[in-house]
Amino acid sequence: MGELTGQLIDAVGIMVLGMGLVYLFLSVLILGVHVVAKWCATEAVNSKIAVNPPRGASESTANASTLDPKVVAAITLAVQQFRSHAK
Repeated sequence: MGELTGQLIDAVGIMVLGMGLVYLFLSVLILGVHVVAKWCATEAVNSKIAVNPPRGASESTANASTLDPKVVAAITLAVQQFRSHAK
């Protein structure tokens, strides 16, 4: 009975060690993700990247998005040719 008890104690020790290492790794990983997120946020502020576009930008984009009919015809023809070759 003494040998079995010793093996069970060793197994529990290995299990606790493994679970502790996994917990430590995940904690370091989460900490690293938070550090990188804060670093990227400060980089975005320093380089003046607009995270949210201004409200008037969508209106000016809608006015400037008129397509040339020749471009639309070329795209339509290319899609039709692709579909005919795909069959």
